[in-house]
Amino acid sequence: MVFRRGLGLVAVATLCSLVLTGCAQSSQQYGSDSKDGVYFAVPNGWHTISTKDLNHEESLSTAQGAAERLALVHYQIAFSAQSKFSASDVLSLTAPEQPVVYVRVRGLTNDEIQQVSYNDLRNLVVPLSTWEDGTASSIPVYNVSTDEEAVQKGGRGVHTVFNFTSNGVSQTLNQTGLLSNDHHMLVMFIARCTTACYTKNQSMIEKIVKSFTFRGSN
Repeated sequence: MVFRRGLGLVAVATLCSLVLTGCAQSSQQYGSDSKDGVYFAVPNGWHTISTKDLNHEESLSTAQGAAERLALVHYQIAFSAQSKFSASDVLSLTAPEQPVVYVRVRGLTNDEIQQVSYNDLRNLVVPLSTWEDGTASSIPVYNVSTDEEAVQKGGRGVHTVFNFTSNGVSQTLNQTGLLSNDHHMLVMFIARCTTACYTKNQSMIEKIVKSFTFRGSN
């Protein structure tokens, strides 16, 4: 996935069998990729940016390997607390004023299989690992508050929470990158907005992140 500088969930039926919260809690809506075992919940009423729109926007990318990666996408969808939020907004690095959640599941290329590292899982949106080791050509003002291993039934990877400043605006990302147990699939779960927005909505955002479950394919 290549995010354009300037970042980056298809509405699905409520999952009464999903034991994240009860079906009686109408304050939430659910997203799922049941084939790959990916589930999560966001507040009811959030605006949906569909798979179709995200795929179309991504198809416009001229970045090397973009078309190959898009062909391997199993599922991608976004939800925003902001009603007028488009696929191009999801895939832009511009900091949103309201919380946005983006989920992406894709197969790995032959070259990527067995080669994805934890640093690669940290670098899904920005080259965080090179900021950390000082090898990046340009390093913005940034801060990492959480960097820990993430282990789910379907795979494992890294959960990172960090903020960085671009164009004078600080943005906070709560990011989880997972590699499936068979090393053939990459799962990305991101919640983000301006740091001021994130601080104001931190409890809600953390609840959304905790709802994220990757069980793997049956």
